[in-house]
Amino acid sequence: MKVIDISRALTPDVAVWPGDQPFTHTWTARIHGGSTVNLSTVQLSTHAGTHADAPLHYLPEGPAIDEIPLLQFVGPCLIIDTENAESINPDHVALNDRARIPRLLFKTRHSTVADTCWDPNLAPILPETVERMGAQGVVLIGTDAPSVDPADSKTLDAHRALARHGIVNLENLALAGVAPGPYNLVALPLKLPGLDAAPVRAVLLQE
Repeated sequence: MKVIDISRALTPDVAVWPGDQPFTHTWTARIHGGSTVNLSTVQLSTHAGTHADAPLHYLPEGPAIDEIPLLQFVGPCLIIDTENAESINPDHVALNDRARIPRLLFKTRHSTVADTCWDPNLAPILPETVERMGAQGVVLIGTDAPSVDPADSKTLDAHRALARHGIVNLENLALAGVAPGPYNLVALPLKLPGLDAAPVRAVLLQE
């Protein structure tokens, strides 16, 4: 079994949405300073690095991250190459009309963007694409971009379409060097009751 890490590293330099809480780390105890252990603390946004959104992120009464069934984050997935696309349209998921793979990950041009670089020029997922995936029985989608909507969107149409179909979304995946095709996904969110999102350690399993 091969394990492929598709999570972006959390460091003080990791790019976050403009105005969001940056990742910080401090040591509260060090062995070389006389303590018996090394002990550290971190502060971060729930949307820093690779993370899962909950509908509570964009709907006032939406489900929180701990209310999403964990099974949605584990199981067969398909990576689809959309690196040359301006947006992810229904044609990109047409092959899944028959295959009915329940988790789709999109490798966009953001795969080449460094973890430390904020780039708002992302390839959004069109709402009509979400509608088609909903008809296919998709339960999770993922993107290597920081959002499924355009960076300047105020209506978050793709996010809202995902919520209508009960589809959870992963953002900021690290898909550079990962070949398109079928895998098994494990991307469990931290158990953060009542919150809008959670960091995940996303990996692909390949026989």
